[in-house]
Amino acid sequence: MHKRLQIVGAFASIGFILPWMLVAFYAIAHGLGGNPSTKPLLYLCPSSIISLGLDNASLLIGLFGWLLISISNAILYSIPGAVVSLFVGWRKSA
Repeated sequence: MHKRLQIVGAFASIGFILPWMLVAFYAIAHGLGGNPSTKPLLYLCPSSIISLGLDNASLLIGLFGWLLISISNAILYSIPGAVVSLFVGWRKSA
């Protein structure tokens, strides 16, 4: 049971950290004058579509909005983690 929870936690952690890494990438690229495609953000973090409402928000509200987006993405990523953990439980230990 402990191994199953570790798998689900690993998937959820990746789902939580990934939006922050992508937002940092886009902020740095924007600061350097680049304009990268946002398709990876939409595919890897579907709930990032909510960020359209954060365009004119203050920094604190923007960070809180991305916190909520990250939490929803972690929940989304934990679902395949739970499925994977079910298959790990079927393997017999020798």
